[in-house]
Amino acid sequence: MNGSKKYAADGFSYMEILLSLMTASLIMAVMPNILVMFQSLTPVSDYYDTDIFTLDIIDTYNAAEEIEISGQTISFNTGKDEVSYRYSNGRIIKSVNGDGFVTLMFNIESFTLTETDKTITLELKGAANETFIFSQ
Repeated sequence: MNGSKKYAADGFSYMEILLSLMTASLIMAVMPNILVMFQSLTPVSDYYDTDIFTLDIIDTYNAAEEIEISGQTISFNTGKDEVSYRYSNGRIIKSVNGDGFVTLMFNIESFTLTETDKTITLELKGAANETFIFSQ
């Protein structure tokens, strides 16, 4: 005997090659449609920074004894701390007792403070337009 034996697993058969080529061509044919479908989806708008700013300024307002405005800054005096929010270069920055500058919001187009005898109105224009009214 010659020592060389033929096994069925020596290589691919013609049918296996056709099956793998058919599978590859099917995947390549479907891929452009899948890409178009995912490109047409739009991400959901989120206003997390607006929500965090709203929660923070309301908590500060509830703890405040006195409210002051000057220029582009609104300050809340809580008795032991003075918390201020100011507008600078499209951002709202929070500081406590003049220290620690935390940027709460980005991409703000306008920050308008209006004071009357009984209220202070803070109007924000940007990705999410918000208006806050604080009684004095």
